[in-house]
Amino acid sequence: MTPQPGGFGNILRGMLLLGRGRVAGLAYFGNTRDAVLTALAPRIALWLVGGLLTMAHAPDATSVTRWLFSLCMILLPAVVTYALAQRWHRSGLWCRYIAAAWWTDWLSPFVMLAVALLMALGSPALLETTYGGLIINGVGFAYSLWMTWFIARVGLALGGGRAVLMVGAVLVSLTLLAVVTALLPPHYMPWHDFMALPGASSGTSH
Repeated sequence: MTPQPGGFGNILRGMLLLGRGRVAGLAYFGNTRDAVLTALAPRIALWLVGGLLTMAHAPDATSVTRWLFSLCMILLPAVVTYALAQRWHRSGLWCRYIAAAWWTDWLSPFVMLAVALLMALGSPALLETTYGGLIINGVGFAYSLWMTWFIARVGLALGGGRAVLMVGAVLVSLTLLAVVTALLPPHYMPWHDFMALPGASSGTSH
């Protein structure tokens, strides 16, 4: 039976299939603007709520910059991948690709949680150290990179090399954004937030 794209149940099935490297999961995502907006909506909602809470707690220029930076983190990869899809004559596949990419991006925190739970069962002391946080974040980052590459390859019908180039272009664009943000007032440095790893405070205090 041919999968019907759309609907939360089908989206979840597609996420779980793609998260395991199964190409069949792509068919559960629509190739329409509505599919893109549906995938974007929860990310924007979380961005709005998180930003408002942050600025209510610390209403300063750094909080505003952090809020705007996080929005760019959401939208910039979409801009970069669309430009490359157009260049490689794959723009007709882009809506399905970005919808799948945005939805499956939610899997990375669950992978990190699974690693943290395994670490808590196997080595609770390690979980409370900076090294434990590095392992958790490192696994999550590696999984996110693989997922980005995999969905670019199958979603845009790219060869492995071009999929690597797309991942590299996204990483370079985000790195440049972070550098510009750090250089301009109020000199917000996004990598400080990334390095605020689980267990870091307890591992360095007392």
